[in-house]
Amino acid sequence: MEQLKTTVFDISLHGTTIHCSLREKDFGDYIVYDVFSGGKYLVTISKQGDVLFSEASMHDPAEIMNPELLNELIEHLRIRINKDMH
Repeated sequence: MEQLKTTVFDISLHGTTIHCSLREKDFGDYIVYDVFSGGKYLVTISKQGDVLFSEASMHDPAEIMNPELLNELIEHLRIRINKDMH
């Protein structure tokens, strides 16, 4: 596994701005992005848009983002990855 680049950007959802950091990782034939906000792990998403979770990155499961907001964030991430990362 090779750590590639980190991309930082903001996403606005329901009047809230979420500061996201995408850490790109290359596993040879599979590229994924670990997504963090405020230093906390949110989700891992593949270049193809598959949603994954890394238990090793989940430091405090009690602070999981609101599922509705997380689903919307994932959709925004899919669009951004498809547009910017391909």
